[in-house]
Amino acid sequence: MLESDDAKGRISYICKLIYEAYRIPVFWLDTGGSIHVVLPASFECRATLQGSGSLLDEVSDFAAQQTGARDQSGGVSSLPLLYTTGFLEQFILLRLPDGQPGSSGTVIIGPVLSAPITGDNAADLMRDYNLAPSQQESWLQYYRSLPVLSRTRWYHAALLLHTLVTGEELSVTDLLLTAPVQQSAEYTGNGPDLDLSYRRENEWLHHDPMLEREMFRFIAAGDKEGLLASQAAFSEESFGLLSKKSRLRSKKNLAVSSITLATRAAIEGGLFWEIAYTLSDFHIQHIEELNDIPAVDRAQTAALCDFADRVRDNRRSKHSRMSALCQNYIFNHLYEEITLGRLAEVAGLNPSYLSHLFKKETGLAVSDYIQRERIEEAKRLMTLPGITLSDIATRLHFNDQSYFTKVFKKFTGFTPRQFRHDMGNYY
Repeated sequence: MLESDDAKGRISYICKLIYEAYRIPVFWLDTGGSIHVVLPASFECRATLQGSGSLLDEVSDFAAQQTGARDQSGGVSSLPLLYTTGFLEQFILLRLPDGQPGSSGTVIIGPVLSAPITGDNAADLMRDYNLAPSQQESWLQYYRSLPVLSRTRWYHAALLLHTLVTGEELSVTDLLLTAPVQQSAEYTGNGPDLDLSYRRENEWLHHDPMLEREMFRFIAAGDKEGLLASQAAFSEESFGLLSKKSRLRSKKNLAVSSITLATRAAIEGGLFWEIAYTLSDFHIQHIEELNDIPAVDRAQTAALCDFADRVRDNRRSKHSRMSALCQNYIFNHLYEEITLGRLAEVAGLNPSYLSHLFKKETGLAVSDYIQRERIEEAKRLMTLPGITLSDIATRLHFNDQSYFTKVFKKFTGFTPRQFRHDMGNYY
């Protein structure tokens, strides 16, 4: 009995350590599903969905299924499992080694999120699972109560739990290799071999990959004319069929693939990666909303041209790698405090030397460049409805409204109110 109490106390202590280290929920369930430990004691799982068990039941069922599959295949069953629900909650599960009285069952860590859930995210989930829109606010409150951990920290929590319980080392690679392997899609109908034969017989061959490389080289070079000429070389028959059930869906999938490749090409061409990824998101979202094939074709061409134009404009003001690194960092962190010391770390240079080089290449001191970029961002924000000038000043780290007005006039010749009024968006 004493040995059993010692083992139980050790697992309880490990649960407490994990909770204290990461401030994430920790549960210990015995083999019958009874809860030995729940931390924090006040934690409440989300409401049970109609027609399903509790969240812990869902996680426990997953653990039982995976453990059973491992046992049948002769695999090791005491490695952590990573599980993500359809509602984006993430869990770590570790079945405790058998043969130790008082310490059987499963330790469950979670739920946590890998990123905050916004109102739009929640609305999308409500639609995906046919939940009433009236439930959105309660779901948002639940999501806001969950901790957010980066993927790296999440993996390390799993490694720590495993080592504390078993005393054995485990690498991230070993952890990820234990993840359930999804079966490859089974071929239906005649499969790819007959399709391959049919395409060759009818000379409906896919495009030469050199044509594709050439097209994306034009994007990387910012050459829209070359891009359009290259794109014209593609015949309709040379494109793959990415959906057998919907021609429109196939076209959308092809467009998304093209935009993904164009994003990489634009980054290689020197476009700031945050701009490139944001453009990609914007164009893909737009294409997903279209309802006919010609519109998708036009949108795809417009997207590729947009990337080429952005690269061209960026190349016209091309500076050294040092300046590009600093400008990219400033662009990405415009809504945060930006110091010369942090930019020096990014560029790998002494702060005073960086300041000298930056002004020599751009014609502006670092502080003036940051101010100018914030004013450009303020001008963009002013085109949006529902945001006040004071909100803009606060978000862009201007100390007060009068200082914002002074800097804005320095770079534009107008006060913020005059500028907004001239745009017809005066509030």
